[in-house]
Amino acid sequence: MPPYVNVDLEKSSNNAGIGGNKKAEFILADCDDIQTFPNRDGKGIVITDDFIMKPGKYMIRVYITQSTMKASVESTGDPDAKGIIHTVEGEHPGDAVALREFRNAWQNKNAIVFIRKCGSEQVNQYGDECAPMQLEFKGQDDKDKTNTAFTFKSVQKGPDVADYQGTFTFDTVRATFPADETNLQVQLGEGQYQLTNGTAAAAEIIALSGSIDGGVYTLLGSGGNHPSTIANATSAFLLKDGTTWTALAGATLTVRAFKSGPTEYKFFELSRT
Repeated sequence: MPPYVNVDLEKSSNNAGIGGNKKAEFILADCDDIQTFPNRDGKGIVITDDFIMKPGKYMIRVYITQSTMKASVESTGDPDAKGIIHTVEGEHPGDAVALREFRNAWQNKNAIVFIRKCGSEQVNQYGDECAPMQLEFKGQDDKDKTNTAFTFKSVQKGPDVADYQGTFTFDTVRATFPADETNLQVQLGEGQYQLTNGTAAAAEIIALSGSIDGGVYTLLGSGGNHPSTIANATSAFLLKDGTTWTALAGATLTVRAFKSGPTEYKFFELSRT
């Protein structure tokens, strides 16, 4: 990707500045649990590759009261030494033991925070490998409310908010496909799906059924003697450089669905491991 060149910055759409368009959760990644941090493109904002988590490590979701969510960025520093500080805020209701355990455990962790936008594919990434976020919190328990206000803030200056186009690695998969499936059912939604080793030969996967336009899906390799394959020429998948993917143990393939006709879909490779 070439570096940034100056272009006019025009109004993006009608009502582009409306607030309150965030999904009611923070997605958090503990930096100690990340095996590989993806790189930004040449213009410094877009990330198309995935965060690769260490074996047995996962991102987590934290419910946030939607009306309390707030994110801000501020440039700071002397001339020729400016950087950007990220701040993300939101409140979680109640004072359950699990909440107290979470805030106790996470207050000294370096973290990456993701916020997904409603009605679009946009995911804003706050924090970076060398400028992570850390948690501060304030609990309240009185006649007005019982909750915890979370604030994640950059520990030092870093780059601007990233546009993350990769997938998320959570503890559970959406579904596990039986052996020899070739048209995979993904009606349960975006996320990870586990493949199963073939019974007598490698199944050649041709499509995903039940996908949504713009949906992002990750297939997890099974390993074994007959791992499934996906070929560029004989399926609805469009793979980078036309290279066949094989569902080896530890392998992943992340694709984005594109509605190419009234009922037809194509699946574009975003990343693989």
